[in-house]
Amino acid sequence: MNSRRSLQEWVHWLEVGAGGRWVARVAVILGVVLLSLRIGYVQFHGPLTETTLAQAVVARQLVKGEGFTTLVNYPQTVAWMKEHTGRAGGGTEASQFDPAKALPELHQAPLYPVVIAGALKVFPEGKRAALFDTVPKPPDGFGADYVLLVLNIVLLWVAAWQTYALGRRLFDEQVGVVAMLGLLLSASIWSTTVAVGGMPLLMVLMLALFHALVRIDQGAAAGKMPWLALGAAGGVSGLMFLADYAAGVALVAALGWAWLRFLGRARVIATVVVAGVFLIVAGPWMIRNVVLTGNPVALAWQGIALKAGDPTAEPETVRATLSAAAPVVDLDKLGNKMLTSLQKSFRERLWAGGGIFFTAFFVTGLVYRFREDRVNRVRWLFVATLALLVVAQAFFDSGEGERFPVVYATPLIAIFGAGFFVVLVASSEALRSHARWAAAVLLAVQALPLAHDVMEPQRLHFSYPPYYPGLFLGMREEMTRRGGAHPAWLADVPAGAAWYSGQRVWARPATLRDFYGVCQEQAQVALVLTPHTLDRPFFSELTKRNEAGGKLGDWSEVYGALVTNRFPAGFPLSLPQKVADNFYVLIDPLAMGGAGRRQ
Repeated sequence: MNSRRSLQEWVHWLEVGAGGRWVARVAVILGVVLLSLRIGYVQFHGPLTETTLAQAVVARQLVKGEGFTTLVNYPQTVAWMKEHTGRAGGGTEASQFDPAKALPELHQAPLYPVVIAGALKVFPEGKRAALFDTVPKPPDGFGADYVLLVLNIVLLWVAAWQTYALGRRLFDEQVGVVAMLGLLLSASIWSTTVAVGGMPLLMVLMLALFHALVRIDQGAAAGKMPWLALGAAGGVSGLMFLADYAAGVALVAALGWAWLRFLGRARVIATVVVAGVFLIVAGPWMIRNVVLTGNPVALAWQGIALKAGDPTAEPETVRATLSAAAPVVDLDKLGNKMLTSLQKSFRERLWAGGGIFFTAFFVTGLVYRFREDRVNRVRWLFVATLALLVVAQAFFDSGEGERFPVVYATPLIAIFGAGFFVVLVASSEALRSHARWAAAVLLAVQALPLAHDVMEPQRLHFSYPPYYPGLFLGMREEMTRRGGAHPAWLADVPAGAAWYSGQRVWARPATLRDFYGVCQEQAQVALVLTPHTLDRPFFSELTKRNEAGGKLGDWSEVYGALVTNRFPAGFPLSLPQKVADNFYVLIDPLAMGGAGRRQ
């Protein structure tokens, strides 16, 4: 019997059978891949912030088998470890700072570094070393930065698939497709993705949480105990905590949902399962932090008291202070910080976060009651969860955070927005017969900003200023020559310097007094000053020689010496080398090798 299909059967399969759907799926997948390649080529600008790079540094340590340690020496961490544990970098109580042992990471949540480390582990050791050792030629970027880019794009693809699956489960296939494409055609979502800050990871977790919560709702409605879904809700809540501490408040939503959807003894069992799995997932990390600092989130709790941009509570300054004293929580400042963050979230980020028109349909649709009660229940659960996440982020974040709830909740906004859009189309006699064309118009309008971005020329694939991978790779060789096996140098962008050089780098201390204190711990060979510091309008401040040294403090004398070449008496890094405009390396002229001490 001849099992081969005839040409007529193939045509029928393509036009009437399942073939047409497979062709459409392949076309969508191919389109997404090509779009990703184009956006990655023209929009990728390398890691943009110290927060992202600090997590990448931890990933680099994990790949080397160094555990959750960091190559960034924050003066605050050194002081804290010496005062509270009797050691810094692995030394004993009576010893100085140990340059051979990395400090534990006390400021960043661990999940994104673990995911990055997993992506780096995919490469054989030789190829992985080449990613970190090859000097890029502009406009090409640092090899390992491209790993971060691909990782975030793949996570976005996963989030898009989850969006389709959840939209289909709550509504129908049409809603799933429209919501998925709306997500993938959002210029804002692609901007956050190519910034490689890990936003797609939170999207994946948020969607996974609601997949579990929907299954809990279905189990409760059927009178069954959905053990797997309850465990998944607790586990995903724990992963959200490990990805971003403020996102751990999702546990409250999961517990509340388990409590509301069950009665009697089943209610207690459901909440215990959710909470228990959360503790299994997040508990070991919290115990580790309590052992090191006495707090489940280590020094990240200080974000409550800090606010980026406030000179009296600047988180960068606190980390750069050689003191174990914790910042004081000022209730007035905390209230002002929270109010400012909430206003930005609901006035700006909600509308610019990626949903765009889907956000408008979502907000408008809140006054509409869907036909199925379970959809209404899940929608209001999402609203409550989003409100909890936004308030927690406003309370906990110092302003340096990069993962905003209204952004990583965009897929869910798109699902409910698309659901209401489909209802509107179905209720219109004029549009009902042209539903696909209506959806196409919505997606076309959604894609207009992205079309503009795609047409842009290629950018530098690294964020200059202030990051210059080639310079920091060159610094590695120069510092090893001048400072020996464990050279000591400082930078005003220490995470970037550590990521690109692979060496331990001290954060530039907040004051000269702290600088000399750091030099007592380990003599410094050089200080890198980038446009992160020198692009600021500070030259007018150099003339202010009051007791506080102007807004620049006592560092104003060092900055002024870049112009006058008259450094403060006794300042060891007195040989300035200009790399580019507002980019200097200050070198100790007496450190010419060996242990990195002044000879």
